[in-house]
Amino acid sequence: MRYDLFDYQREAAATVLKRLMAARDLWASHDTRSSFALSAVTGSGKTVIATAVIEAMVHGSADLGVEPDRPASFLWVTDDPALNRQTRKRMIEASDLLHPNQLVIIENDFLNRNLDAGRVYFLNVQKLSKNSGLAQGGNNLREISMWEVIANTVNDGRVDLYLILDEAHKGMKAERDRSTIVQRIINGQPGTNPPVPVVWGISATIDRFNAAMAGISDRTALPAVAVDLAKVRASGLVKDQLVLDEPAEAGTFGSTLLREAIQSALDYEKRWAEYAEAEHEPTVLPILVMQVPDKASETKLAELIGVLDSQWPGLGPDAVVNVFGEHKDLDVADRRIRWVNPESIHDETEVRVVLAKEAISTGWDCPRAEVLYSERPASDSTHIAQVIGRMVRQPLARRVPTDDVLNSVACYLPLFNRKSLAEIKAELERPGDGVPTEVVVRTRLFPRNERLPAEVFTLVESLPSVPTPDPLASPLRRANILAKLLTDSEVPGGALNDHAGEDLRKLLNSKLDGLAAQYADQVADNIGNIESADISRTTLTHTGQEIGVVTRSIATHAQDLDRDTRRVIRSVR
Repeated sequence: MRYDLFDYQREAAATVLKRLMAARDLWASHDTRSSFALSAVTGSGKTVIATAVIEAMVHGSADLGVEPDRPASFLWVTDDPALNRQTRKRMIEASDLLHPNQLVIIENDFLNRNLDAGRVYFLNVQKLSKNSGLAQGGNNLREISMWEVIANTVNDGRVDLYLILDEAHKGMKAERDRSTIVQRIINGQPGTNPPVPVVWGISATIDRFNAAMAGISDRTALPAVAVDLAKVRASGLVKDQLVLDEPAEAGTFGSTLLREAIQSALDYEKRWAEYAEAEHEPTVLPILVMQVPDKASETKLAELIGVLDSQWPGLGPDAVVNVFGEHKDLDVADRRIRWVNPESIHDETEVRVVLAKEAISTGWDCPRAEVLYSERPASDSTHIAQVIGRMVRQPLARRVPTDDVLNSVACYLPLFNRKSLAEIKAELERPGDGVPTEVVVRTRLFPRNERLPAEVFTLVESLPSVPTPDPLASPLRRANILAKLLTDSEVPGGALNDHAGEDLRKLLNSKLDGLAAQYADQVADNIGNIESADISRTTLTHTGQEIGVVTRSIATHAQDLDRDTRRVIRSVR
């Protein structure tokens, strides 16, 4: 992996690998199908966790303690092609072993008869709808349908097929009297495709997935893997707070709050610039998301753009984009507002304002999106919560220690009142799928007391400070990371430069040598105990009466020794 996993991500990846190997063995040894879920809140890095798991399955991983599963193949299913493209892009960024040609987006030109080992296939379910090209066989160059491809892969036994459902709560509810496409992949269809052996669901909300799996009589439910919300918060990957502002009196305040939202975006820009200069960090250019009703008129859009241009000087011609479902460029006032794929926004640094309607995109994450202005009515609390939930990532993937404003997201809701604001707060904090962030209403920012002499603040800023270590992190991993940083960084005076890792190993080995000498007798006894196994043999009569018990010692098999050794090594990482 190119990324250093947080400890909670590594723990989740290791547990998911155990579930997959258990599921593989259930199918190989007992023809038993199984399923399990990974519950991961927004911002926890579920794609990074999944990438680590897939990389370890395909190539093996000493860090996660697994050997490669050479026949492994993954079918990654969503209901959104944009989400598939985004996930593939993130996997390429996160993995240094998964090659782009191993990450295949299935389009209508897919002609394979089987899914190959060592690959991840991305499929959005709409491509299997009744009249779609992939659902048909014998057309043009395609001899068989995608349903037959899945059937061939399951039936020939040469590939260990793992079905991954991203946003697994979707597609699990039966539509009237028919099964959804997702359910037909999972459960199979008589005469078309058999059920897939292993199902891995990923979602912040796994209740519907678990309920659907529990209703299947011939599929064993393995325990779910849950990412700890407290550990996500402690990681600094997500913002600490969501700040919600709404009018405190009756009236029309849309333009007023839009001006406030724009000023907030400009304030974020100023604060990020100051932080980047002081800390020599990359500059962050914050984004304002403007959420409008489904049938916003041209007059309404022109009004919003007019306020935007008057309050945000120097906003470039390509700075305002839209992600409307119509996928069309817009001409509003004097601006051409181009349509863009939501997943491309973060990397297009010229984009500063995004016009959206409902949820921007399932799974869309843009760490630069830090301010929301929404003209959705109060009845749309769920849609607003979906967008807010996509805006909680920290742009630098860590908490900013010197400016609390940069650890928050600002939301302006002109059509909400105190009662309806409580509803959106409850929506965001709903157990199971809430955002891993504190929701704060009507906050106030307290600037420095101008009556205090400037020398007071100069003195405070000059005091040395040390960040509190993450209590959830492994001490050995922290020591390894420190050694890597000391080796890779310019250290004044050359202290430890190029030798930090070697010095760390010497120190750890000397400590281990000392412990080995101190506990030599106990170690010898334990080694002898491990190398042999005491077997008790009880003899009974045919009526069950005990005749005698004899205990004998036999040598432990090498495979058991290897397994136990690996377990010990993993426990101290």
